[in-house]
Amino acid sequence: MSWGYIDHGPVVAFIIGLFTFVGENDFTVRLGSLFLMTSLSILLYIYGKKFINQHTALILSLSLTANLLFHTNAIIITPDSPLAFFTVLAILFYYIAYFKDDRYIYVGGFMLGMAMLSKISALFPAIGIAIFPILIKEKRYWLKNIHYYGSFILAILVFLPFIVWNIQNDLAFFRYQGAHITRGGSINHFAELWIGLALLIGPLFFYNSVIRPITNLRNWFNITSDMKYFTVVTIIPLGYFLFHSLFTRLELNWVAPVFFGGIFILGLQEYDSVKNKRRLYVQVFYSLFLIILITSQHYFTILPLKGKSDPTNRYFMYQNLLNDTKELIKNNPSLEKYRIVANKFQIPSMINFYLKPKLEAICLSIGYHETLYSFLYDNSELEGKDFIYIHNKEKFPKKLIPYFDSYELLKEIKMYRNESRVSRHSIWLVKNYAGKTSDL
Repeated sequence: MSWGYIDHGPVVAFIIGLFTFVGENDFTVRLGSLFLMTSLSILLYIYGKKFINQHTALILSLSLTANLLFHTNAIIITPDSPLAFFTVLAILFYYIAYFKDDRYIYVGGFMLGMAMLSKISALFPAIGIAIFPILIKEKRYWLKNIHYYGSFILAILVFLPFIVWNIQNDLAFFRYQGAHITRGGSINHFAELWIGLALLIGPLFFYNSVIRPITNLRNWFNITSDMKYFTVVTIIPLGYFLFHSLFTRLELNWVAPVFFGGIFILGLQEYDSVKNKRRLYVQVFYSLFLIILITSQHYFTILPLKGKSDPTNRYFMYQNLLNDTKELIKNNPSLEKYRIVANKFQIPSMINFYLKPKLEAICLSIGYHETLYSFLYDNSELEGKDFIYIHNKEKFPKKLIPYFDSYELLKEIKMYRNESRVSRHSIWLVKNYAGKTSDL
């Protein structure tokens, strides 16, 4: 456990630690995400009903539960799960404080601090929350309220351990992210991102998160103060990610903060007319269809997808690798003395979680971006060592040949699903690692 990591804050690690305290396995490691997303749905309904109305509360809870974005956050464990939980609640409790009951201002501040401690992208909705009283004349009295500033001081105090950790560790997170989020992109990547999000989120949710905030700005003086608040906390992350995606290749989950405010814009719409009700039904059933389809694809071949084009193959691609690696070491006890290494972080992570080797498996990151393993293990300390190297292809990579005196094939592994190969790996015994700093 640590107060910081090179790629994100510590909250997801604490959640994993809490829910795996009695035992670490496939179920308990994901249980924290399920708990957070279920709790978020319940809290949205309770506080939405209390401070807005039951109609909006139902739509908020339903829109979250019946959506593939939040469903995914509930069945896998990543920093996006606590990010969604704490950011949505921060937006909600600041709304309650601004419009209904100012006693909730510190609850909002705490949630905001936890959101940023989960993932730094919570900063964008936070900016919207902070500047709202500046933009809205009738809310500017908050600028004279000491508790307004106190809530953000609380948020900073909650976030402070992560800042201290970075100062103590040569700004490891900021240096890593500075290099990681600047991958070159193109107009094709821009289109793929936003079309992919539209398909993932659903038509009505996407419209209210991406299109509606822009039209709200055009009609600023004709919308309610409530809608102005949710528009501001949505338009800040939307503007950033729209601009950033023009030049950088972004992952779908990176843009999630846009939809944390969008869910409230969706919930505040009037659904009295038959036309609007029909749109809401389309959104819900579309999302439920996607969830059922993806879940069913895990067990049955419904979609005619092969290889990496089938997202559910990710559940199977390491299965044979884990089984065969375990069997190989069991049948050859002399191999236990070697550390398992790879050149992509997923392989050692899977090895460590499922096989728990005596020596922690690591990622060498030769010609590959730095990972947590690069931070934990000084490359110079690995020089001259022999390893078991696992590669995600059949042949030993040419670029790695100069780094070792010799490489010996121990085993080839392939994984098939639905008569299609989903992965291939090879296991090698490599000797006398030269180190990345050597003159090769």
